[in-house]
Amino acid sequence: MSSYLFFDTVRLNPDSGGVLNVSEVLLQSMTAASSRENHEVHAVSERYPRLFAIAMRHKVSRFVVDTLLYNWHRLRALWSREQLMFVFPNYFLPLSPLGRQRDCIVIVHDLQYKALPQYFSKNKRRWLDWSLRRLARSAAQVVFISRSSEQDFERHFSACRNASVIFNPVDAAKEPTAAPASAAARTGVRYLIASYHYYPHKNFAGIISLFRQMRQDGLVDALYITGNGAAKVKDMVQSLAPELQPHVVHQGMVSRKALKELYLGAVAFVSLSAFEGFNLSAAEAATLGTPLLLSDIPVHRELFADYAHFIAGDRADSRQIATYLAHHRRASPQWTYTDTCTPQAVAARYLQLGT
Repeated sequence: MSSYLFFDTVRLNPDSGGVLNVSEVLLQSMTAASSRENHEVHAVSERYPRLFAIAMRHKVSRFVVDTLLYNWHRLRALWSREQLMFVFPNYFLPLSPLGRQRDCIVIVHDLQYKALPQYFSKNKRRWLDWSLRRLARSAAQVVFISRSSEQDFERHFSACRNASVIFNPVDAAKEPTAAPASAAARTGVRYLIASYHYYPHKNFAGIISLFRQMRQDGLVDALYITGNGAAKVKDMVQSLAPELQPHVVHQGMVSRKALKELYLGAVAFVSLSAFEGFNLSAAEAATLGTPLLLSDIPVHRELFADYAHFIAGDRADSRQIATYLAHHRRASPQWTYTDTCTPQAVAARYLQLGT
């Protein structure tokens, strides 16, 4: 039997965005799979609830909590039989003088700060450089969420001694008896769905421009956006012609059920990001069978080469998009990694790292 301590301390940073979502799904799926695989999985927040509550209340850095708890367990291991694997779901490997840290699993999501340094402070870039350089020299088991992320890492640092590529868990299984997708679908509205938080690299301006073009060419009626950033999106919409403005609707944060319905009823999911480590939202849409209109970046090619339509440059070809959408409706293709990315399959891969 292997035991794992999962550092869900990423919850101490509410701005973690998609990393936090991935961490929560991974923890839930590893916990669910642990009994079947004869393992034990414990979350820091559950094993040390008082410490976690104090850290949350006093805004203690997760790096401090991770370092204290990891070294405490390493010390315990010197005089007890307790043997744990430690799972750190967001790049940070705690400093420790106690061993070479072979008992650590560290997830590296992306190196966005290298591709788009203008969105990161100098101190943040230095901190990430120091952290990732240490990780490259360590004996920890380093997990990259795509081969593209691993290649970025190797280009800037070096190959890790113990590296694996494990795609993110995608919690978007289609219900066997899926009903008509959404109110919009039932009323005949043809819409694009963009479901992610507002960050500069997400290129919302490009999405709105694509929507304008597709609407003018008669392919869609509306653009629906979920997640945070409604005020910033509203500012961009002000530049559109008055007759287009009512058709860009920011719906804010929606439930998982509502999001699945939006995916299922959409003409296509759209993401024109300048950079991604994986693109969980696109993977969710693909799992549900929704067509994808994606920027032509390496990770999109890696994950969705046989499924998506890629858009390069400032202007898309509406005829090519229409042909792709028509073919998708006829063929109903399955995304290549649907089975690989189920939470159960991903959890099993992580649990194997500790055996």
